[in-house]
Amino acid sequence: MPIIDDAEFLEWESHATSGQRGDPVWRFNAYRVALFMLDRAGTDIRTLRKRRAPAFQTDQLIRAIASVSANIAEGLGRQSAAERLRFFGIALGSLREGETWYHAVASDLPRELVELRLEQLTELRRILIGAQKWLNSKPQRSQLL
Repeated sequence: MPIIDDAEFLEWESHATSGQRGDPVWRFNAYRVALFMLDRAGTDIRTLRKRRAPAFQTDQLIRAIASVSANIAEGLGRQSAAERLRFFGIALGSLREGETWYHAVASDLPRELVELRLEQLTELRRILIGAQKWLNSKPQRSQLL
């Protein structure tokens, strides 16, 4: 089932403010999923800190996951497809870094949770790669939203 149809995602999304919902970036699925993953990573970090996971690992995990939504938003604010592609590429790099840090903390989280997060990040990666392919097929001034 796509993450945007998942009950946990829909519950999280239902708490979005009217300001968030009114922002054009909100219409971009990758952005909403990236914010959802940031929220989930924050929850995971609290668990990791209770279990005394190394601070450098938890800090790197949250920074990598936060960078995904930040770079998607930055890219969507750019006028040219080339600039958007550059920021989406940075977001993909951060996403892969986040996956690496989930592997690093895997021994401090339930196996099923780590597997779920990696599956969710894989789906987000597919969404972003799809957006990149779409942008590559369009004229340089195409609007994604």
